[in-house]
Amino acid sequence: MVWGEPSAVNQRRPGGRENSASVEAALCDRVAAMPRHSKTTIIALAALASVISSLLHEGLGHGVTAWLRGDHVTEWTSNHLDDVRPDRLVDAGGTLVNLIAGFALYFAARAAGSRANLRYFLWLLAALNLMQAAGYFLFSGALGLGDWAQVIAGLPHQSALRAAMAATGALLYVVFLRWIVIGLRPFCPSRAEYNATGRLPYYATCIYMCIAGALDPLGFKLMLLSTIPAYFGGLSGFMWGDIFLRGQPAPAEVLIVRRSVATEICVALIGLLFLLTVARGIEFGS
Repeated sequence: MVWGEPSAVNQRRPGGRENSASVEAALCDRVAAMPRHSKTTIIALAALASVISSLLHEGLGHGVTAWLRGDHVTEWTSNHLDDVRPDRLVDAGGTLVNLIAGFALYFAARAAGSRANLRYFLWLLAALNLMQAAGYFLFSGALGLGDWAQVIAGLPHQSALRAAMAATGALLYVVFLRWIVIGLRPFCPSRAEYNATGRLPYYATCIYMCIAGALDPLGFKLMLLSTIPAYFGGLSGFMWGDIFLRGQPAPAEVLIVRRSVATEICVALIGLLFLLTVARGIEFGS
């Protein structure tokens, strides 16, 4: 996959005497004449980001933590990981890895500069990790389900712990989402571009991961309790996050996600391999 070609339209910052309305109008005129984001490549990048995010959460976060703790993993899928003995640190590992990866990827996206496709992919992968991490706190606190419900299981003052966890998750979600959307600004010189760069990857990720969830050995019940809430709910900020674009200054440069057939073909192969292996479950002998 070739990520390194720059794709930018440079813009001078408005002078102090120009009012914001005229600047926005001029920017919209320039945007209208620019090439559009490639929707097929965005869909491909969203599918790849969802695969990597799942591998980070289940494989690295839960699986490697279990191995380091001397536990034995019995099954690994796109939606869950089974091990022999209960361990709070293993339960927490998935979310902690998502948080660490999300922060690192966000700054890596900024460092990518004008390499638009690479920057957008890293931004999208950071967004999935940060939003799902915050969503796990909110989901487990509000409903008493999921990884963090297992982390606090058996501890005293369950109601207070769940309320604090839900409140923390909600706060982190809004903070992370605002941060994420502002990072998308170079791809959204006007809010009209947000449908392609923000909402389209939401649908692509949710649909792809629901296909993966439908293949899970634990069946449709797990998809209802885990996959659909984690993706349609946990990533729902993509649907309304453009409110944080209001009042943001015009970007210094506008970046375009260019069509990359090579990327689309590679992602199709990776995505199919993921569905045929991890999604269907990989069992480990004793």
